[in-house]
Amino acid sequence: MEGILEAVTLPYLTIGEAAKQTNRSPSTIRRIIRSIIVGPSNEDRSGVEPTPKAVEAFKKKGENFTWRIREDVLLKNMSSALKGEEKSAARFSSKMEKDVLQILRQELDRKNMQIEKQWDVIQSLNDRLREGNILMGSLQQRLALPTADSHAPAAVSPPSMEPSIETKRASKRKAQDVKEKLSRKASMEAVTKPSRRGVLSWLFR
Repeated sequence: MEGILEAVTLPYLTIGEAAKQTNRSPSTIRRIIRSIIVGPSNEDRSGVEPTPKAVEAFKKKGENFTWRIREDVLLKNMSSALKGEEKSAARFSSKMEKDVLQILRQELDRKNMQIEKQWDVIQSLNDRLREGNILMGSLQQRLALPTADSHAPAAVSPPSMEPSIETKRASKRKAQDVKEKLSRKASMEAVTKPSRRGVLSWLFR
């Protein structure tokens, strides 16, 4: 009897008050209330207000109402709710871990594909660079290769004892000048001599 009276005197808490008092989220309190009101035969249904009849009346009128739960009923169902939360959290955590692992695996596969493509590009560039180095080396060897004429000593012609063409021309020109001078001198003498002879012959006549 004392237990019943004590239960009756215990306060009813709203969802917000119950969440604050138990330091739990409002969704946890709603889950506890939902688990109690599922069936009217639940022994803790009397610890939740409004009653089933009142709920039906509110729904018919289209009026909103606030759920309230008695403190002892709240504490009684808290442990089972916490266990349910732990299981739910464990399932959620397990599912999240699987999802995260799957995402990471997909990302890793994508990165591996990108690395393989980049590696192929690098290999192709290395092959082209190697070919370019070979071509450059071959070109340098060709440019540095001396010709057969470059090592042959230049033929030095011995000094000729014969006079050069210019010397011959100069000598010939000089001889012509002398000849011309002599011919002019001779012609001049030939002109002047008769005149002298004529003058002398005129004097000695």
